[in-house]
Amino acid sequence: MSTPDYRATLNLPTTSFAMKAELPKREPDRVAWWREHDVFARRLARNKAAGAAPWVLHDGPPYANGALHMGHFLNMVLKDMFVKIALLDGKWTPFIPGWDMHGLPIELETLKHLGIKDFHSIDPLQLRAKCKERAIFWLDRQRSTRMRMGTFADFEHPYRTVDASYEATIVEALASLAEQGQLYKGLRSTLWCIHDETALAEAEIEYEEKTSPSIYVRFRADAAQRAALLQRFGVLDNTAASVGFLIWTTTPWTLPANVAIALRADADYGLYRIDDELLIVAVALAESAFGPHFERAKLLATASGEALDSLAVRHPFADRDSQIVLADYVDLATGTGAVHTAPGHGADDFATGVKYDLPILCPVDAKGRFTSEAGIYAGLEIFSANARIVEDLQASGALWHAREFKHSYPHCWRCHNPVIFRATAQWFIAMDQNRLRSRAVEAAGNVTYEPAWGQGRLSQMLENHPEWCISRQRTWGTPIPAVVCTACGESILDARVARVAAARFAEHGADIWWSDDLASYLPKGFACPKCAATTFEKEKNIVDIWFESGVSHMAVLGKNDIPWPGDLVLEGGDQYRGWFRSSIVTAVALKKAAPYRTVVKNGWVNDEQGRPMSKSKGTGIDADDAMTKWGADVLRLWSASVEFVDDVRFGPNVVDQVGRVYRNLRNRLRFMLGNIEDLPPEEVVGREAMTPLDRLACEIGDTFLSEVQANYHRYAIHDAYLRLVEFESSMSTLYFDALKDPLYSDARHGTRRRSAQSALLHLLKSFAVALAPVLSFTAEEAWQAIPAGLRDDAESVFDASFGALPHANEETLHLWDVLRDLRARVAAGDPRDFEARVHVTAGEDIYDRLHDLGDGLREALVVSDVHLERASGAGIIGFEHLRAEGEKCARCWKFRTLDTESHLCTPCVNIVGAR
Repeated sequence: MSTPDYRATLNLPTTSFAMKAELPKREPDRVAWWREHDVFARRLARNKAAGAAPWVLHDGPPYANGALHMGHFLNMVLKDMFVKIALLDGKWTPFIPGWDMHGLPIELETLKHLGIKDFHSIDPLQLRAKCKERAIFWLDRQRSTRMRMGTFADFEHPYRTVDASYEATIVEALASLAEQGQLYKGLRSTLWCIHDETALAEAEIEYEEKTSPSIYVRFRADAAQRAALLQRFGVLDNTAASVGFLIWTTTPWTLPANVAIALRADADYGLYRIDDELLIVAVALAESAFGPHFERAKLLATASGEALDSLAVRHPFADRDSQIVLADYVDLATGTGAVHTAPGHGADDFATGVKYDLPILCPVDAKGRFTSEAGIYAGLEIFSANARIVEDLQASGALWHAREFKHSYPHCWRCHNPVIFRATAQWFIAMDQNRLRSRAVEAAGNVTYEPAWGQGRLSQMLENHPEWCISRQRTWGTPIPAVVCTACGESILDARVARVAAARFAEHGADIWWSDDLASYLPKGFACPKCAATTFEKEKNIVDIWFESGVSHMAVLGKNDIPWPGDLVLEGGDQYRGWFRSSIVTAVALKKAAPYRTVVKNGWVNDEQGRPMSKSKGTGIDADDAMTKWGADVLRLWSASVEFVDDVRFGPNVVDQVGRVYRNLRNRLRFMLGNIEDLPPEEVVGREAMTPLDRLACEIGDTFLSEVQANYHRYAIHDAYLRLVEFESSMSTLYFDALKDPLYSDARHGTRRRSAQSALLHLLKSFAVALAPVLSFTAEEAWQAIPAGLRDDAESVFDASFGALPHANEETLHLWDVLRDLRARVAAGDPRDFEARVHVTAGEDIYDRLHDLGDGLREALVVSDVHLERASGAGIIGFEHLRAEGEKCARCWKFRTLDTESHLCTPCVNIVGAR
């Protein structure tokens, strides 16, 4: 007679939570569900109504000029995790997303979209209208992508730098700075992009390799200069044909602006005779400077740089002298120790020019072409002119040596073309006026950083911050409401004018600056402070977008109950010299404190070989494409799995590895969900009434998940990820295996099964809430699969809370470890003994705890029977597999004495009979 099939009598799992995730297919519906049910706003309102403390992450605005990539994904999802952590903690955590919508990134993208090469060829107001259209287009695209990531934010009311209220905030900030004397307009040698025809800030520069001409040039002395030079060296030799300095430069195009040669005061300079000429170079660099000619060089005398100060030589091709000056920045690592100095084309050169009252020559226009001041080179593009200048130096005999030189050179980070230094009149924030620099460094010291070295990095960026050039010569941005005296040319940024402009901008937007009558901005009796004239015209400079984003804390924080300063900012490491820095400078200047309490930095996203991602090189991946392929939750899990403060790697192989972890987590959720489907709310068993094994599992689960929360709170997402994975593994290999017997084969309504189901419900809900900041889609899907009566009136997982989860004591943790060890010993035995008996000899320190588990010890080891014996000593003293007694029950598979007719053990006979 064949054995009956008892599968229909088992309590097999059932759940709507699918085994196959199909994230790309299901996630968009979940985004729509969150929006329809207003999940984020409702939870915010509930937390606020309960008197919750505010916690604010202030969003650093991305540029609205293209699709979001995986670098954006990492940053934005990390922000979302921290917002959700605070939300589930019960805090009031409004998150206002922002977009940077002015400036060259958008203007260049718009011109490209319109097919316009020269921005001068389009009416400014027309270009501004088109730029706004494109910026809003990309904002909408990016907002959709951010929502698809599963992020929570007030997407209906973002802050946008193009909004009239924001433009007014910018100009109000300028007015306040003007009142404090923090702003000035001055002639300085600033970074300039000849492609985009505008000044740049240091934060807008990136360094790329460039090949330049490397030339050594003679600056010879005339008769009087020769005599003075030789006298300083104490040499009376007048037989040489020429005497002069040898300089080295990689920018021949700056030679038309040369007015001086800088020496190091404490360096020794040698007067060398080579053939029929005398050349002066630093002694330390003579061999490298002279190259193969060094063997013929005879050192006649030496003099310190200081001894040569204020002498002069002739310019190699212009009809003027080049003065000998001293400068600390002259180094003795490369070149000749005699530095060609053009104050119009270098920050250090400019400072030297001011110190020595040198003429500031800048014979280069905005497009990078020589002006008439450059003489025979007028009209030439400067970089193209290099070859011509070298040829002329060769022809005149001024060229000593020329070759090509590869080096790191500053480029515009928007158009990626080489930039130059160009002396122009610009608006600056004076970094040392009112101790702004030192106060900003002090404020940075009161901020918490992750990683901790961020404080040193930001402080260094502030200490080395040059005067902040905030004016730009472009169209798309917030205009600086300065006026120019038509009588004397003086530029004036008056706080009264700026405040009128702010009010006008708040009502009509900044475009009004181009169309309004200037008289409507000027107070009665307004006159030029320099010449007392009363006729003016508007300036058309716009504000640096780093200033615009740098006052975002004033536009967002301190309003609508949102406190100032914010609790956290989180951006890429490049923002130490960017938004982190610009924000703290404006905040200290205007509000006397840092605008954030904590700064967290994330690393770059590279490809799987560690190379920077680049779409043009085939290594870049858009966030939308990645989510379409893998789903947002797997990518969110990847974001948690990496040490995000460092540079991280991303690609198909990396995602496949993370995908395996995701499937394990999902399967654990499905196991718990499948086994609580028939648990009535009124039959949920309290912790105190659970079996000892179930109570133990709940205590261990609480410990794991409380550690997850602790890691969340210290911004250690990676450590939280490891604990979540450890929870899944620990529960799976011990407790979940142990429960299959009571869950599947015990009486459906029996007390043992209800205890197990109740423990699973507790673990499931705690686990889902702990997962929610990271795996938001999956945690919500799991929560919706919990029977409605078991959700505690929490419609969404984000209506739940972390709660105070206790940490198990050391004895409990030790008992769990002992059980895991015993289970591993059972699993390592002969498969034929898998459901056999085991004999465990336990020391006095653990025997009672094991004994108190009762039948839970047998369940935990997944065996048919356990014989537990006490012995002196500690720990597990003995372990032995024993052959099973009885036969294998056809229903529960335990070895027991069976009913000969049904082939069932006595408990199964009773369960089947009662069905």
